[in-house]
This record gives sequence, C-alpha cells and structure tokens, in this order.
Amino acid sequence: MQHLALLAFDKERCKPFFDRLTELFYEHHHSSKQNPEGYEELLYRIHRPYTNDMLDMVDDWMDIGKREWREETTREVKLAMYAIRYPDTLLIDSFTESARSDIRRLSAYLHFTHHTYAIWDEDTRKGLAKLGIDIPATEVADPFIYGAYVSAIELLKDVAPFTCFLEHDVPRQRLFQAALAAYGRE
Repeated sequence: MQHLALLAFDKERCKPFFDRLTELFYEHHHSSKQNPEGYEELLYRIHRPYTNDMLDMVDDWMDIGKREWREETTREVKLAMYAIRYPDTLLIDSFTESARSDIRRLSAYLHFTHHTYAIWDEDTRKGLAKLGIDIPATEVADPFIYGAYVSAIELLKDVAPFTCFLEHDVPRQRLFQAALAAYGRE
C-alpha cells in the first residue's frame, strides 16, 4: 500500500507545499503550543547515557503526561535508543506491548536521541495525505507504519528545492515535519 503511494509520488503536487515550507514551518514550530525554545534546548540536553529524567523532559515538552511504564519497560526503550539506527524502525516490533502503546511518545524519544526520526503527529500525517502520501492512522508504534512515515518525510527532503533548507537550529526532519503539520491543519 505505502509502496504504491511512494511509487506514484507526484513532485508537482508538492510545489505549493515547497513554495510555502518556510512560512508553514514557522507557523507550527514557533507557535506557543510547540514551545520552540524548549524544543531547541532539548536537542542539547538529551544525550548518552539516557536517563529517566531525560525521557521525562521529552514527555514534558510533548505535554503527554508521565509514563505509566514499569522500570523494565523504560529500560527496554532506553536500550533500544542505543541500538536503533536511522532509518531502521523494525526494532520497534520487538518491544513489549506496553512500550509500543504510544507512537507519539516513542517517536519523540527517537527524535531527541537521534535527531533524524520524525515525531509522529496526526496533522503531519494529514499533510502527507494532501501530497498524495497516505499513511494509515495508528496509536501504537507499528514499525511499518512509522517506517513509512519516516520514509515519506525523507523522500520530501530528497526532492525539495534548495530554497526549502532554511538556516535554523532544528534538524531537517523537524523542519519538514513541522511544515507538514501546519499544512495538514489547513
């Protein structure tokens, strides 16, 4: 299903998005709800060795509440953050049900520990759909759905004109994910 969407990718359909990417990025990333200063600070405060406090900081920035995980589950996720390598998402399939229960939380941990994974966001998924890339909705961390999401954003980065790469302190994955989120809300 996702392979067909990527094979039928229409770069011309993306032109209006690419033309407004900078504006869309600022609309989303620099909104008070996104706390851009907190985001940019986290990029430098999350580092190896990962601690529970670091994961708590990500949870706070995401405003998703405290993890309801046993210590073993938290340890499992932290160990996976060391082992996973971009763009691979298959390791997620080996997680316990508890660890896979929240795609937003896991994607944020991946983003802040690697800076290359995109944060899962429903508005971003809708933005991709407007560009003809349909990613199924999910609440759980499905490695294939999340992998398709990451690959789709990577594809957009690969075909984007150079004017889309503005100078900013955020990783390019965040630049495109944030712009897609604003685009998806329109």
